[in-house]
Amino acid sequence: MSKIRYVRHPYLISRAIAGSLEWRLSSSKRIDQYERHVTALENGLQELFDVGPSYVADLTDRFSNNLEFQRKMKEARDFLGKSNAGIEERASLLLYLICRTLRPMKVVETGVASGFSSASMLQALEDNGVGELYSVDLHYRDGVTIPFGKQLGWVIPEHLEHRWHLLLGESVKVIPHVLKEVGPVDLFFHDSRHTYRTMMKEYKMIWPRLVEGGLLLSHDVQLNDAFLDFCDEVGRMPVLTCDIGAVMR
Repeated sequence: MSKIRYVRHPYLISRAIAGSLEWRLSSSKRIDQYERHVTALENGLQELFDVGPSYVADLTDRFSNNLEFQRKMKEARDFLGKSNAGIEERASLLLYLICRTLRPMKVVETGVASGFSSASMLQALEDNGVGELYSVDLHYRDGVTIPFGKQLGWVIPEHLEHRWHLLLGESVKVIPHVLKEVGPVDLFFHDSRHTYRTMMKEYKMIWPRLVEGGLLLSHDVQLNDAFLDFCDEVGRMPVLTCDIGAVMR
């Protein structure tokens, strides 16, 4: 079905070609070094926020016991099937726990697709009673990263949409406009094109605008060296859990 979508929108052809070149040029000489930074979810939160197991267990229970939210997420995952169900459930929990603990006012993410990560962060913001999420993704995603007939973020519960702002376009082109509009950012989550070039560009755009104590998160960092190289550049120690890399400003 993706091939049909490319024919309907020639823009996607040029993007696919450019993406293929980026993948080939992505540096992956250090990916074996990620293993030393991998830790369990509970340990990762302790490293980042100095919170204990009982704190994590309590918030995890609150998230799990939100039966309406969990029902909607399960129905969406069942509809998509295992191979297309978006970000992993454990990673969704991690995003929820981070947002509950950090209590960010302004969150920026790149890559929405069906919206599982967006929904988890929005639920956390709603439970906190504060915060807005600014999400960036491309046009023409149905039939590519989401099912035909669906919209970006289609799994997000309607009652959470009042905290959500969706901006369309290439992430590296849209991010400067987002930052100009919202100012300093408390939390950033990369989940767009996982190539060295795109990841480094996003990191370098966001980092100077992160507040002190803010977090830069990145999904699937082990695909190339970008996250490790960036952490070396800024002199910070990374934490890696649930396939998400985290580094604190």
